[in-house]
Amino acid sequence: MNKEWHRLHPMPPKATREQRVVWHAAHAKACACREVPESLKLDVEKRTKLDRD
Repeated sequence: MNKEWHRLHPMPPKATREQRVVWHAAHAKACACREVPESLKLDVEKRTKLDRD
């Protein structure tokens, strides 16, 4: 677990779906201490692909 990343990047309170997708995409790159929730997985994968292109 990347404690420093978590400290610097808290999930916004009452995060919107888009904020959650962005957070989980960044989290998957920086830490990945847990799986992306199934409900967001497709959107996170799309976001990650867009960031690479």
